[in-house]
Amino acid sequence: MRKLRLTALMLAASAGVQGFSGCAKNKEISMPLYAETAVQTPTSSPAGGAELSGDNYNSDEYYTKIQEKVSSAAVDSDPLDLGLVGNELITPDEGAEDAELGSYKMSSSGVKLYYDDTEFSDELMLTLEKYFLSFPAADYNSYQKCMFPSYIDEMEGFLGKEYDYDLKTSFSKRCSSLADNMYGDYKITRIKLEAAPVYDETKDNLETYFESLNEVFGKDYYEQVKSESDEVIDACFYIMGEDAYGQENPIVTGYEIVFAVKGGKYYTFG
Repeated sequence: MRKLRLTALMLAASAGVQGFSGCAKNKEISMPLYAETAVQTPTSSPAGGAELSGDNYNSDEYYTKIQEKVSSAAVDSDPLDLGLVGNELITPDEGAEDAELGSYKMSSSGVKLYYDDTEFSDELMLTLEKYFLSFPAADYNSYQKCMFPSYIDEMEGFLGKEYDYDLKTSFSKRCSSLADNMYGDYKITRIKLEAAPVYDETKDNLETYFESLNEVFGKDYYEQVKSESDEVIDACFYIMGEDAYGQENPIVTGYEIVFAVKGGKYYTFG
């Protein structure tokens, strides 16, 4: 059975912590458990701090620091600074720990990006990168700029009605959940994006993906998204990161993500 998608998992969790939906059942993991070539990511500092990480990790105290940062975050209208992707396609040496991952490009944030640039644009890949970089840094301003505009409005209404809190709180809980898995401070090191497989020959992937959101928002939200955007893209992603102990491990492996294109910009949901 196909894994529950993001919104279904979010609804099932009493705390409202959002999860990710699987790309395919029994799919082989195409990321190794560990690679020696982790990069040092020059991005915003993690939210919690080294004093609360690793052997000193305290989930409650770390979450409190995340909450404080997110609740005080100012949301501006400036465009999202995507950075750049290097032109060079880098191929690891034969026998290197990460050789099986294939070739990659390096972003200006220091993250190794694995994707087919004839299928996915640099801008889409950099938007996905900024989305995930927002979690270790608890950067709500960047996070909400990666969200499809009407999704923000709809989800704020849903969360307020069903859980009596807002999207900032939901984002804080997601940041905390990921920090729990990484023992506090962590860095995103690698991102892979590929085409999503066909899950059901009798049903469109995107129709299935949006079923949960349609139910949550009490409307045909998929039709609304199509009317508000120029294109809707279905994909599958993998994320690796360096944890508080300096070990590089998978964070998310083979999960579905959807992007909507509007005015030349890419947005996601969740």
